[in-house]
Amino acid sequence: MKKIIVTMIAMSSALAVSSFTQQARASNDLCLASTNDCTFVLLSTKVSKQTSELVSEIAIEAVATASNTNYSTQKNSNEIAIENAQLRQSASLTEKSEMLLVVNEARAKQRLSPFSTFKIANSLIALESQQVTTAEQVLTFDKEKYPVQGWWPSVWKLPEYNLASAFKFSMVAIFRQMASDIGQETMDAYLTSFDYGNSDTSSGLDDFWLNGSLQISALEQVRFLQKMHQGQLPLSKHSIDTLEEVMLVETTDSYSLYAKTGAGKANSQDQKLGWYVGFVENIDGIHYFAFNVTRDSYAQIKAVQVEIARNHLKKAGII
Repeated sequence: MKKIIVTMIAMSSALAVSSFTQQARASNDLCLASTNDCTFVLLSTKVSKQTSELVSEIAIEAVATASNTNYSTQKNSNEIAIENAQLRQSASLTEKSEMLLVVNEARAKQRLSPFSTFKIANSLIALESQQVTTAEQVLTFDKEKYPVQGWWPSVWKLPEYNLASAFKFSMVAIFRQMASDIGQETMDAYLTSFDYGNSDTSSGLDDFWLNGSLQISALEQVRFLQKMHQGQLPLSKHSIDTLEEVMLVETTDSYSLYAKTGAGKANSQDQKLGWYVGFVENIDGIHYFAFNVTRDSYAQIKAVQVEIARNHLKKAGII
């Protein structure tokens, strides 16, 4: 297998991102490693020569400005063997090119709460265990256990939900109820088979992904998505197809984007963590990505969590 690893660990202060105490500054903001407040991971399979050149150009330009940057496009045989095992390439892809771009490697390996990005796995488990059968199935929740709160956004107070709308609007109560209906034993078995982060549900069956015991890194997010899309998880085609139906964000003549956001409290300093994870299908192949960022408020997270990730995808010529 041809594998190209591009890692950006640090950049010069001239490229440093501001503290983002205000809204996103411009439409071309990117995640830079100098502040350690974000990471972007892109795993592309069957990439074209043009995409390879574009992604390599990003790293080369960044390194050219760095004062103390460690940069490599190759790893030793042991590291490559470990990554091959972790990525679990299928036989049909062993002769295809694969490119892994990592901005801020240390943070990319750091496990964090997945927050609402866990709705991807939660939906798959509900579909596979037949708690949910179609994207249009009406879903309900126990309103005594999960009473409507005054701070809930209007999209959490709709008269009716199905999987598609609950996923789109990230309706937490629906997915807490879904996890309860799945049950502890089934949930644990699937998370273990998915190799989903630390697979730890011990903090509570209906909220372990909400700053609870479950944690996953950005690198693990893209590997999970890759295994799902390539049919390497114990899931039926129906479950995967239904999940992708509700996960579709945008489709054009040149690409289809599937993604999910997530956000919540990041740490004891009351900072907020934002995620945007997913994959893009285009003529060059499949491109799995995961972005996370820390900011001081949810407004700041909302301003950047999708846009910065999309900027990286644009920079790489993927969308």
